[in-house]
Amino acid sequence: MKPAHSRSRGTRRQLTAGFAVVLVAGALFLGSSAQAAQGLGAGLIDGNAADKPDHLGDRCSIASAATAEKVIAVSGTGGATAEVRACEKWDGKYYSAMSVDGYGGYNGIAAAGEKREGDGMTPSGVYSMGYGFGVKAQPKQFHGPKYVKVSKDDVWVDGDAVKNYNTMQKKSDGYSGESMYQTPAYDHGQVIDYNTAATPGKGSAIFLHVNTGSQKTAGCVSVSEADLLRIFEWEDDSVVEMAVSR
Repeated sequence: MKPAHSRSRGTRRQLTAGFAVVLVAGALFLGSSAQAAQGLGAGLIDGNAADKPDHLGDRCSIASAATAEKVIAVSGTGGATAEVRACEKWDGKYYSAMSVDGYGGYNGIAAAGEKREGDGMTPSGVYSMGYGFGVKAQPKQFHGPKYVKVSKDDVWVDGDAVKNYNTMQKKSDGYSGESMYQTPAYDHGQVIDYNTAATPGKGSAIFLHVNTGSQKTAGCVSVSEADLLRIFEWEDDSVVEMAVSR
């Protein structure tokens, strides 16, 4: 038989060890709660570790044909005026990261498939955003793979042309069309990939560019230069689409 004082020390060791286990378990439980309160480790509790980023606001209404993670949503608000929103996809839905005033064609926005050369309308639909260009040098805000600094020799083939319709070419190579050396409109711009099949008569030279102060375009989408540079910065080097709706 062991002495009574040995049993007492053994009992105290067992109680102390058990209490330590309780303390550790309690700390783990409290730590998980604290993490959850900070958005850390929330997946351990509710299965969803992500909250909507702070820079995203209201839902954007985007055409179902859009697939890019970033979409510039252009919505006609009457006449040539439009709301231009930079929208990002989060959890399968689009939310606004920025909203600015913009302008479209002086005859508004064409119904799907009805845009025609010289009609003064912006084509509705979903289009990829193409390369950047400008009378001015590439701005630091533009991170796309291609930017063309235009000269007085550059024209965008339009009108009744067939050969290389809806592309930028050189006057010195025998082409005619809209001059790309226009300021302030084309100080900076980005091609909207409309009519990439270059079908004559369906419309050409559709860009996102600087507003001239006229508060309308001949079929492009324009915003202030400051807002255009903000959009370039937001685009970063991502694949971006534009969704135009009436």
